[in-house]
Amino acid sequence: MITATRNMASAFDPSTTKKAAPLPGAALPGAQHVQAAAEPSTKVSGLAKTSTMGRDEFLKMLVAQLKNQDPLNPMDGKDMAAQLAQFSTVEQLITMNKSMDAQAASASEMTDAIKSLETTQKERADELAQLIEGQMAMATVGKTGVTVGNTAFVDRDGKGTILVDTGTKAGAGRITLTNAKGEAVGRVLVGPVKGGQAAFELGDYKWEPALEPGKYTYTFEVATDGGSFEAQKTYTAGRITGMRYEKGNPILIIGDFINVPMSQLIQVRS
Repeated sequence: MITATRNMASAFDPSTTKKAAPLPGAALPGAQHVQAAAEPSTKVSGLAKTSTMGRDEFLKMLVAQLKNQDPLNPMDGKDMAAQLAQFSTVEQLITMNKSMDAQAASASEMTDAIKSLETTQKERADELAQLIEGQMAMATVGKTGVTVGNTAFVDRDGKGTILVDTGTKAGAGRITLTNAKGEAVGRVLVGPVKGGQAAFELGDYKWEPALEPGKYTYTFEVATDGGSFEAQKTYTAGRITGMRYEKGNPILIIGDFINVPMSQLIQVRS
């Protein structure tokens, strides 16, 4: 009995008991557990948020983590769901970015198209305006054109028209003609003159000496209630004898000497 008891005691004595060999793949007692090569799930979750990781990289990392996880300590279902949710979010963000890029490109193309259309329309509008202005200018040939100035034209018959504006002045009027040398060649009294704009035919008055054909400058004065003569506003009026184009703009020829852009005509008189 004593011998048997010793044998039993020896069997349970740690100092005499033989230690069993560890099973393949089993962790050694007291040794630290060695993780697999993959990063912990929380690390992957953090990396998925970085701006440098795309959809394909995220999916490859997730698959690698599943392949290399510890069979004795598999990934928690909640972590798996969280990572799948993050993957879905990344996918949606990528799709949204592509959609926004496409919209931005479309908006840029539309803006360029609108600018091109505006430029084309402006060019066509300018061309149309020039065409209309040219047709209007052609229609004035043979009529009397009026512009700002003090030039009078006398034809071979001694006729010529001047146009004045006396405003509120009324009374006796006086016309003085000056030749190209600055010499006064004639003066006549007209009237009574009413206030406002009025035209006078030079051939209706007797000039001493008679007016020769050509171009003159003139002044028009009004004396109110027997007072002194005061100069009034004058215009250049003459028959439009032709038209020419200058840089696409119609230029009217008044008489034989004056070139006036169509835009500077104040009136056209028949």
